[in-house]
Amino acid sequence: MISLEPLDADSATLPRLPPHIHPWLRAVVALGFLSFVSSVSLLFLLTYRLVQWQIKSKRTNQFVILIFNLLWADIQQSLAFLLNVEWLRLDSVVVDNPICFTQGWLVSTGDLGSGVWCFIIGLHTFASVILDFRLKKRCFFITITALWVFIYGVSAIGVGIHSDELYVRSGVWCWIHHDLQDLRLWTHYVWIFIFEFGNILIYAVIYTMLLHRIRYGYYTAAEARRVKAISNLMVAYPVVYVICTLPLASARMAAMGGHPPSLARLCLAGAMITSNGWLDVLLYTLTRRIMVFSDEPPPDDNGIDTFAAFWVEKEKRFGGACTIEANHPDRNSKRSRGLVSLTSRNESGDNLCGVGSRDIKLVTTTHVFSEPAQPADLDEMEELAKKMRPRTPTGRWSEDSAGLKDMELAHIPP
Repeated sequence: MISLEPLDADSATLPRLPPHIHPWLRAVVALGFLSFVSSVSLLFLLTYRLVQWQIKSKRTNQFVILIFNLLWADIQQSLAFLLNVEWLRLDSVVVDNPICFTQGWLVSTGDLGSGVWCFIIGLHTFASVILDFRLKKRCFFITITALWVFIYGVSAIGVGIHSDELYVRSGVWCWIHHDLQDLRLWTHYVWIFIFEFGNILIYAVIYTMLLHRIRYGYYTAAEARRVKAISNLMVAYPVVYVICTLPLASARMAAMGGHPPSLARLCLAGAMITSNGWLDVLLYTLTRRIMVFSDEPPPDDNGIDTFAAFWVEKEKRFGGACTIEANHPDRNSKRSRGLVSLTSRNESGDNLCGVGSRDIKLVTTTHVFSEPAQPADLDEMEELAKKMRPRTPTGRWSEDSAGLKDMELAHIPP
């Protein structure tokens, strides 16, 4: 067990922050505050949505619940780096300050939790988009509970072994003592690297499978354009996570190898990792906003439809169509069938039919029958035509009530 007294120079209280570090640490605090505010705001919105959905529809959505858990992890992570405002206020890092232990705990749980839920969201995306598979509701919530037990359980291992002596100064904030390298490695960085490479692998497989399906005609032409855009969009998910977490992870690993990073580099890495929160909020609200802002809980069986490539116009899901069939008395004549758009109302039959798995079109079918005109019919039509001729050379055709009444009596459509 380590002892707080005496601590070496790298772990003991820093009496005064170096002047050149103040701007760097302010940047960390500012980005931590941005992540905290954005994550809390979206968390409250999702809480409202989940309660609203449960009251109205008695159901929720698995992906939205996963985002809820990711936000909770991001809040812990951003709050950990936001607490650096205390060291700016004091102009020192004080090891025996209760903020030091709180910050160390939140760094451990926030970093680990963010990695877990980014990885799980990737697995859920692969299962829903590629395999069309979802866990049953009971198994889903058991899995969520088990993952939080894992996050807090792994983070509590060091606290259980070393109690209050675990978190000391580590650079310009507090974290696990640098002498406890095995504890740092196996309770934190091994998992961070697993989640980084796991995310890259999962989204690489999704990207490859979607391109394979496009190439072999799994989607229609319109769907293929949208899926191609979505597959390119998915590259952002692992890229954002790796860019945010790799600098700090590599810096700490370098320190374990005997090459400690400078305080400025450590602050830059801290600014990157605390940006996880606001970047997650931005990423998911832009790319899967139908899941976040829907008034009704989106069905869990939605796969690729949950993504929104905002630079690609989505195929219209609703439309009007009129099918006109013309039957001729001659049996040798061919039956014609066409799809046209009409703006006028008629006496045809209207039907709603599915065009795709979730699309609807209003199909109006008009039956047109033709038969030879009789001499009496020709005389009657000529008489009606005379009544509707323009009364002056520049006049309009007269559609007076008498003419219309005559047409109704003759049972001829206007």
